[in-house]
Amino acid sequence: MALANKNPRIGTASNLATGGTYDILMITYPEGFPEGQIGFGFDVTPRKVTGIQKVAQLFMKLLVTTKGTDVIYTNRGTYFSVYTINANVITEDQVLQSNLVAAVNDAASQTKAALSTDQDPASRLEDVKIAGFSTTDESIMMYLQITTSAGIIAQVAVPFPQFGLI
Repeated sequence: MALANKNPRIGTASNLATGGTYDILMITYPEGFPEGQIGFGFDVTPRKVTGIQKVAQLFMKLLVTTKGTDVIYTNRGTYFSVYTINANVITEDQVLQSNLVAAVNDAASQTKAALSTDQDPASRLEDVKIAGFSTTDESIMMYLQITTSAGIIAQVAVPFPQFGLI
């Protein structure tokens, strides 16, 4: 039996699922993957992403973009950065966590709307769940679980300092 008969993707001109689309990879790691800060921009070598990577990239971009700062899509973004940047004194963890949950839900609904026309279920957001928070004296870590409409799951950790450090 030919290898192409066992795996229908072998011998095809593209690894893209039927009806799927690509995005350009815009997440960069200036200090090296996966440690340090991330940035959104074009890397030296442009690369394509689809599926869960495409969904997670758009979700993270929407989460960390401040609402109203995107000149093309002024309604996109959340208040996540307002709650986390320079949050030197956290007087009530429940209030902060409630605000972060609202920001995650806002980014998730925007991601769903932005990817709703993609025919590839692996490139559409189904759900984002907050798996938990861990807090230290200097930082907070929020753990997220992103699920696509195809049932593919990715775990994402979003760290941010409490003292306004870079």
